[in-house]
Amino acid sequence: MNKIYIISGPAGVGKSTTSIRLAKQFDHSAYIEGDLINHMVIGGYLPPWESEELLSLTWENFADLSINFVQAKKNVIIDYVAFPEEVEKFSQKIYAKVKNVEIKYVVLWVDHAELLRRDALRIKEHQMGVRCLELVDEFESKGIDKRFVYNTTNIQPSNLNEMLSNIRENPRFNY
Repeated sequence: MNKIYIISGPAGVGKSTTSIRLAKQFDHSAYIEGDLINHMVIGGYLPPWESEELLSLTWENFADLSINFVQAKKNVIIDYVAFPEEVEKFSQKIYAKVKNVEIKYVVLWVDHAELLRRDALRIKEHQMGVRCLELVDEFESKGIDKRFVYNTTNIQPSNLNEMLSNIRENPRFNY
C-alpha cells in the first residue's frame, strides 16, 4: 500500500529537511514542495494566508499530483503548511479516487525560542521572522489533534533517522 505523508508545521520547524530525507528513504517516492506549487501562479499571486481561492487551488493541485503519483506506485511526501480542514478536504478527494492508499499527517513542532533560532539560520530570503510565530498561533487556534503533533525541539540532526522511522511506522499519524 502506498502512503501519502503530509509534513506540516509553522515555518522553520524542519518540514523541508524532514520531507526530503523521508522521500529519499523510499525506493519509489515523489516529493511535492508545496511552495513551488503555490508559486506557479504568477499573475494575481497572493500569499496563501491572503487568498482562500489560491490556497484552495494549491490543495487541488496537491491532490491531483498525489493521485497521479500513487497510481504510479509512488509514496508521496507533501511539504507544506497544512491545517486540519485542508487535510480533510484533500483526504476526501484522495479516497474518492484511490482506494489502496494511507494518508499520514504530521505537524512538526518546536518551542518558540528554537523556532526563531532555526528561522535565523535560514538564508535571508527564506526567513519568516514574526510570521513563524503567527503560524504557531494559527496552528494553536485550529485545535489540532495532539496525536498528529511531533515535537522536534530537542531532536538533533543525528537523530533524524529515528524520527523518520517513527513517522513511517507510528499509527498515531494515520489520518
